[in-house]
Amino acid sequence: MPTKNIKNKFNPIILAIIIAMIINPSLSIILMIILIIYIKKNPKSSFFDLIKKNIGNNTDSQTMEETEQSIVEKITSIKPFITQSFFNQTRLVKNKKYLQIALNSTLEEAREIISQIPVSDRILIEAGTPLIKIYGAGAISQIRNMAPAGTYIVADNKCADLAAREVEMMANAGANASTCLGIAPIETIDSFIEECGKFNIDSMIDMMNVENALSVLKKLKKLPNAVILHRGVDESEFSKEKQIPYYQIKQIKGNYNILVAVAGGDTIREVQRAIFNDADIVVVWKNFYQSNAETAKLAESFLGEIR
Repeated sequence: MPTKNIKNKFNPIILAIIIAMIINPSLSIILMIILIIYIKKNPKSSFFDLIKKNIGNNTDSQTMEETEQSIVEKITSIKPFITQSFFNQTRLVKNKKYLQIALNSTLEEAREIISQIPVSDRILIEAGTPLIKIYGAGAISQIRNMAPAGTYIVADNKCADLAAREVEMMANAGANASTCLGIAPIETIDSFIEECGKFNIDSMIDMMNVENALSVLKKLKKLPNAVILHRGVDESEFSKEKQIPYYQIKQIKGNYNILVAVAGGDTIREVQRAIFNDADIVVVWKNFYQSNAETAKLAESFLGEIR
């Protein structure tokens, strides 16, 4: 068989494995096993020679095991590039209102909830901090696999240091946005925003426990894509008088052209209040901690309030 024809057949196979690795890791493993079995059964075929040529750095004396390892290493090395190319192109749009649903329980619950919520470009899915702590960056990849194609995914990693490393991890896992704490060192926040730009994902600064968000923004070299005004769960539980600083929304927007998210209110009334005060993103989680018969209806009602 002419080499030209073989090459045309070979490239789609490798491409299929690469895409499968990103979209469905289990499928990619199956495809790789099939490819390796074929090579083992046809070690002298020109197809095998072509694979060695495509993989590179091979000699005629290279063992089958070494070639298999080369295939894996080559595909793994370009996975971050493919991930960023396919998934990190979706960005937040100004003058558009969003509902951000934070998933904080388990991946099993996340799957059930994602299957019930309506498909909308105004719904952002958050891999919550507890989920990332339990499953690592793999939680983001898993949610990416569960969600419809094109879903915007926020990695709520709450970076406090080593921004470059954390942003790389979140971006390579398939996140469209990453979060950093507003109480982190200014150097860390600056690095975080810069790295998010390099990886083509949105930067979100969480102002939980920050008295005045403007005081942090004024110190930064470059603005983030979004600021989160956040009343923490423990604050809500143990300090009933603690209010979400809705008044800061207009203060921030009066000085900077960035999106403002509000987190810490989970009732319809609190969602309405956030939108009334001109929030761009409303983050909810309590009603989406576990799936139930009302999950779909609740998501639709929240989304209906956000216009």
